[in-house]
Amino acid sequence: MNENNIAKIDLNLLKSLRALLEENHVGRAAEKMNVSQSAMSHTLTRLRKVFDDPLFVRTAKGLEPTDRALELDGKLRFILDEIDILLTPPDFDISRVQYRFRIQTHDFLVAAYLSDAFRTINKLAPDIVFDIQTFDNNGYQKLDNGELDMIIGTGLQAKPKLRQKRLAEEKLVCLLDKHHPALNNWNSASVFQSPHIKSSLIPERDDPVSQYANTEVGSTKDSENRKVSRRNIGLYTETLSQQLPLISGTEFIGFLPESLAGQGEQFYGLAIKPSPFPLPDIMIRSIWHERHQNHPVHKWIRDKISEVFEQKRD
Repeated sequence: MNENNIAKIDLNLLKSLRALLEENHVGRAAEKMNVSQSAMSHTLTRLRKVFDDPLFVRTAKGLEPTDRALELDGKLRFILDEIDILLTPPDFDISRVQYRFRIQTHDFLVAAYLSDAFRTINKLAPDIVFDIQTFDNNGYQKLDNGELDMIIGTGLQAKPKLRQKRLAEEKLVCLLDKHHPALNNWNSASVFQSPHIKSSLIPERDDPVSQYANTEVGSTKDSENRKVSRRNIGLYTETLSQQLPLISGTEFIGFLPESLAGQGEQFYGLAIKPSPFPLPDIMIRSIWHERHQNHPVHKWIRDKISEVFEQKRD
């Protein structure tokens, strides 16, 4: 695109390109932009001329973006976010704001904290729509290229261009069936003689229970630790919440955040016990891109989410 092309660009044209990149389908992009399919097709023709590139190729599943379109995607999101900030008045009416807020988070955090935040926000701003996504390995990249607004979880570290806030700390506790034999002699040895249930998404290097087992096997510090056997994983789940119904009636022991363990106690009649060996508290943080730091709607949502975590802590 040369200097003369700048005169051909308007905000709706850029927004249409973003809709096409999000939907990879002319019809769905047209629906998102509230225009007819033929109008969106005409817009795509204009975009191809402006950027001197096909931008999309047709496949059986819809449109597939070209390399040039993918290159434009991240820049386009940044530009449109900046325009939103520029055009949003400081005294905006939150009840009339239309916004799609995309969060990647743990399911137990949705149940323990975020569901309350969503209800509060929905009452005040019914047109703010949350898009809740499960964790994947590309979360930081998605924040960087504008596919996510926030990550809320444990074990997070802010990288360049990212901001973070500490929301809460939780203890790791043991969750087991109320008739589990280890309850009769609760110590490290009895816990490690039972099979454990573990999230497959947590690497061994980040799992404090595995770290303890690897450190204490063969230790001569005391008689109890010498009885610790290597950790026996009897079942893997992808999410922590999946563990609750699977523990009941078995000898599995789960190591879960206290808020989630409380749901297991309440809904499945499970027993909660403190870990018989030291485990670090887990830190819950929110992370977002610095481009959203001063965005008024983004900041309002962050504040409402933080308030719920503060209320739970209190």
